[in-house]
This record gives sequence, C-alpha cells and structure tokens, in this order.
Amino acid sequence: MAKTILNMKDIEKEYFGNKVLKNVNITVNEGEIHALVGENGAGKSTLMNILFGMPVIHNTGGFEGEIEFEGHKNIISSPKQAMEKGIGMVHQEFMLLPGFTIMENIKLNREPTHHNLISRVLGNKMKSLDIKTMRDDSRKSLDKLGIDLDELLPVAGLPIGYMQFVEIAREIDKTNIKLLVLR
Repeated sequence: MAKTILNMKDIEKEYFGNKVLKNVNITVNEGEIHALVGENGAGKSTLMNILFGMPVIHNTGGFEGEIEFEGHKNIISSPKQAMEKGIGMVHQEFMLLPGFTIMENIKLNREPTHHNLISRVLGNKMKSLDIKTMRDDSRKSLDKLGIDLDELLPVAGLPIGYMQFVEIAREIDKTNIKLLVLR
C-alpha cells in the first residue's frame, strides 16, 4: 500500500467575505500524479498557495482546515518552510534569471563550492564555485527529463517549453524533494 504524502482536509478560504474554497479535501500518495482541473477562479491556485505557505494567504486572514504532510499535521507559514519540508513548486510565471545559464538557474542559491588559496586564508565566504559539480548535477536533472539542452546555454531566448523544463529540473535537482506542484 502506498504511503500518503499529503492530506489536505476541510480546507476553506475566503477573501473579503467571498468564499473561494469550501470543504476541499485532497490526498496524494507517494508516486501518484494528480491534476486539479477547473475554470478560472475555481480556487486551484488558492489551494496550492495554501499548501506552499504563500504570504497572500496569511495576509488575507489565513485559511481553515488541516494539512498533513508525511503523516504530521503542519502549518506551512512560508515558501521557505514548504521547501524545507520537501515541497517544490514550479510557478506559472517563470522564476528564471534570463542572464544566467541553464546550469546557474538550476543550481541558484544551492551552488556547491570548494576551497581555494584565498578561502583558506580569508574564510569560507571566499570559496570558489564548483562548476564541475554544478554542471554534472544540472546535466543529471535535465537527463531525467529527457531534455537534450547544453546546460551552459543562457536561459534568455529559450522557447517557453524549454524554460518550463529548466524550472522543473531545478526542483528535481533538490535533494529533499518529496512533492512537486506545477501550477
């Protein structure tokens, strides 16, 4: 029997008196793929914003209901906390830096480093980027998706479909990813 990774129970949310989610329940087991389908304004993005701890939810009065992630009740109060728990999200609006390469976008804020002569004297803040590891890790993530793009290509000018794959590659490159949300 598959392990339940996510259980959202009786989720309700209203914006300024307008109830946008009412008694929503969703369970996701390990290895499953789910799709939320509905017309614009149906609440799909709101539900995912609740799961990811987006500030817009907390700044508009929070929500009601319960979130269990990996069998534990959770209050996910920020995207940082969601990421620490292993929840990744690829947003509809790209979060890529066009002047960076595919590799740099995949490894952004998680760059492996190594000591050099200067860092041995002046400390860890002077370490060098480990470009070989960055390149190898990026290549592995792209290969998992079956994408044959040079990881040293700049993101600027890539077709939108490839940009989406770079976003997904960044999420699956994370070592603790347990749940990936595409919105």
